Amino acid sequence: MKEEITLQLETSNGKSKEYNFEVDNVVLQNAQILLSSPITVIKHGGKGLLKSILVLIIIAIINISFFLYSLINVAEGKAYTPILVLLLGLIFTCWYTYKAYNYIYINVTREAIKGLTPILKKICGIAVDVVSTNANNDETKLAKAHVNATEIVNKINNLPYLVKKILIFLFNRIPFSGIINEAWDVINSGDNEKATDVVYGKLSSFANNKIFNKNKFNWILWYIPLNIIVLVVLIKLL
Repeated sequence: MKEEITLQLETSNGKSKEYNFEVDNVVLQNAQILLSSPITVIKHGGKGLLKSILVLIIIAIINISFFLYSLINVAEGKAYTPILVLLLGLIFTCWYTYKAYNYIYINVTREAIKGLTPILKKICGIAVDVVSTNANNDETKLAKAHVNATEIVNKINNLPYLVKKILIFLFNRIPFSGIINEAWDVINSGDNEKATDVVYGKLSSFANNKIFNKNKFNWILWYIPLNIIVLVVLIKLL
């Protein structure tokens, strides 16, 4: 089944313009299933989940080992050393858990966004239409135009909260106004369909190259050694 999506935007002359489009319900449901809760996000983590759990176990073993060592050798140091070691161990473990969840969340969001391509293209088309109308074929006006994609998303009726959240997550990380202005030549040609494809192409390229492809796990290569060094220094100093 198709879900009819509507929104109204105010044009530069103060009038309201309505936009309508249809989206497959399956697309909306799949996106919501992927990100319905933190547990669901973790379940759909794939290979990233297994890697994250393995590293979590390693970090937990490291911190527990240092805590037990400080506890066994408490007579040789300060009485509060085990407490400090435990606290630092918890901080390192919790911070890792937070970073690992963000890593998984972005990977799962990438999968959700793939299914929302029709909506993203429609938003790009609406933005092109709005800018084209407001600029009145004036390059100077367009260069100064600010297109708030998040505002467009928030004004879309009948769009599930989680789907809006996914789209806003993406648009908050993309210089959408800059992308729109980069496509000025195509927009100025009056071919809104082609302009929409250009804007969507730039948006997709930015999202992949600057957001999703940069979502790496390499930071763990310095995080674990840092965890060990801090605890070793703490125990030696106390």
